[in-house]
Amino acid sequence: MDHVAVVKNSAEELETGESSLVPKLDPPNYRWLPIVEWVLLASLLATFAGHSLLPAWRNLNSEFPNYYLAAALHRERIPLDRIYEWTWFQRQNDHLGVRHGLVSFAPNPPTLILSLVPFTTLQPLAAKRVWLVSNLFFLVASLWMLRVVTSLNWRRLGLISLLCVLPLHIDFLFGRHYVLILMLICGAYYASSLDRERTSGALLGTAAAMKLFPALFVLFFIWKRNWRAVIGMVLSATAITTLSFLMFGVEVHRVFLKEVLSQASRGDWLGPYALSQNSFITLWSHLFLIEPELNPHPWIDSSTLYALAHAATVIFLVFSYLLSFRGTEGARSASLQWAALVPLLLLLSTTSAADYSCLLIFTAIVGFDALVAIGDKGWALTLLFLYVAACAPVSGRIAHWFPLSRLLATTGMYFLLLHVARAGRKVVVGLNWLAAGLIALAFLTLYNFHTVRNRDEDFGRRLTSRSTGYRSANPVSIGDGVAFTEMQPRKYGAVLLEEGTFRDIPMSGDVLSIAGARTIPVLYSELTGHQSFVTRLPIEEPGSAIETLTEGQDPALSANGKWLAFIREEHGQGSAWLLVTDSKDVPLMVLPNTYHVLGVSVTSEGDVIAAAGRTSDPHLFLVRHRTGEVVELTEFLHPARYPSVSPDGKRLAFSRREHGFWHLLIREFATGREQQLTHASCNAVSPSWENASTLLYATDCGRGVGLSAIARVALP
Repeated sequence: MDHVAVVKNSAEELETGESSLVPKLDPPNYRWLPIVEWVLLASLLATFAGHSLLPAWRNLNSEFPNYYLAAALHRERIPLDRIYEWTWFQRQNDHLGVRHGLVSFAPNPPTLILSLVPFTTLQPLAAKRVWLVSNLFFLVASLWMLRVVTSLNWRRLGLISLLCVLPLHIDFLFGRHYVLILMLICGAYYASSLDRERTSGALLGTAAAMKLFPALFVLFFIWKRNWRAVIGMVLSATAITTLSFLMFGVEVHRVFLKEVLSQASRGDWLGPYALSQNSFITLWSHLFLIEPELNPHPWIDSSTLYALAHAATVIFLVFSYLLSFRGTEGARSASLQWAALVPLLLLLSTTSAADYSCLLIFTAIVGFDALVAIGDKGWALTLLFLYVAACAPVSGRIAHWFPLSRLLATTGMYFLLLHVARAGRKVVVGLNWLAAGLIALAFLTLYNFHTVRNRDEDFGRRLTSRSTGYRSANPVSIGDGVAFTEMQPRKYGAVLLEEGTFRDIPMSGDVLSIAGARTIPVLYSELTGHQSFVTRLPIEEPGSAIETLTEGQDPALSANGKWLAFIREEHGQGSAWLLVTDSKDVPLMVLPNTYHVLGVSVTSEGDVIAAAGRTSDPHLFLVRHRTGEVVELTEFLHPARYPSVSPDGKRLAFSRREHGFWHLLIREFATGREQQLTHASCNAVSPSWENASTLLYATDCGRGVGLSAIARVALP
């Protein structure tokens, strides 16, 4: 590939020694410009060091602890198949003492953990510091490769990169991976300039294995019929995935594919309606999809408009790229193709947080260099202006009035590059292109509509909630109220809702699960620190001391309050235990950890029903109290989880996964009759019986993976 050499030579013909681009931009009366650039570069460097690097060096901010914790669990030989469960992952963090505060791993793929495994021999903060030094190396390496393939000097390379103020700040402060992804993209472009297409594809395959969205590069290579790059990309992604399988096991990958990817790939993650996510799917969700708490007042509540708008956006972005570069060859086209591809990836992503824009460093440098080299200095400066707008920190007031500034700036960069690419050419949309576009539009619209079908079926069932919590789960009925766990800004707590009034139940540590019964004014909780303990607290006696009963987690109380079932974990394998609440007897193990117990429920006779087995395919088991007999409930189709026995012991509420989502069902033991209560493409889990005819459960419909609210449903 000779496009880099052509671009460099066109500028180097005028080189005077200061920079190959200085003569183009710096005529004699602008010789002060390098001084201004040095001053600005020094200011940006000082700001980056003082505002980003030093705070990152001193503090163990999220999200680095999330990646470190997952890698540390592997080092401790704890299976990773439950890392996508919010409370389980928090429990492991508390046990290992990685950080104070909340942790979460979803929706990252398991392959991302590979990058942090070598760091787990260090303490968390020391590991982060090594990661920060590594990130500095990744950034310098990126600029070095761009120095080789462009005509920009180090001053301007550093200046353009440090103008990416907010993304670099976030990436370094939180210890994320986007500077590493930037280096891999720069390396792929550099390898392509040397005609090493397999290496180029291999580097992008590595990026795709870690963060998924760079996988769209394979479509670019297929369109260009660059089969060597396709082979390299497939081989490297396969190799990394195979290594991840060998190190972390198959099960965690099954869970990711079956339960996480289906929701995360459509934008159902943190802030699905927040315009600051810099994503078109978030914009259309904000405008057209209602959610009682997170988005109560959309512009128009219409799933059809959402499905059509999202599909039309994807088709327009992709077909604009293909038509703009159709039939173009040479240095300008190749450089602009690569430069435009990165913002296209960001615009197609279901979410694009601020630090994703670190990748725009590549677009700004390559695009600016190509535009200046061909004489389009005005467009080059416009590109830099849009780049600064996409990456600049924005005050709260400006963000309130212009929440789409980053999205619009990124879109502007993309279409500016397309405009320059097709300059002087008339783009004609033939019948074949039109037919392909309409077919793709129809397919994507139908798919999008399917993903949001029935999404509002439980909106009318939601209990009142408060805005201070991120996630409410594990509801139980106690007296005239409902208690549940709540993810709060710094910890998990227990909350009691009575007659529309919320009352925090004071407990130290994280309250990751609770148990109770309507007629028993006692709350059983799992308090987690370096160990997990099951505790008991009288609800009707304010100021009562918390009584620690035993080591364990995920308690479940029988309807008569006599029996308490719970789980104990050893190296990630759960066993089921039973305790008589009014006795001093020690707990009795009823199901060993060879079953890998995931959840329990207990009848008023002391029989335990447990969900156990592989996390991706759990089965239901019955343990008879009198005989100790273990019976697999084969009549219950699986994967089945979250069992809850009715007060009369005649029915079982549980969740079954279908097409990647957990749906709520009830089943009569005597007749085998089942009834499905939820149908949307989201999760309804953790049911409990408020009374004989009403269920409480947690639902994440319209909220994000696992970020559930509490709902109540009356049974027919």
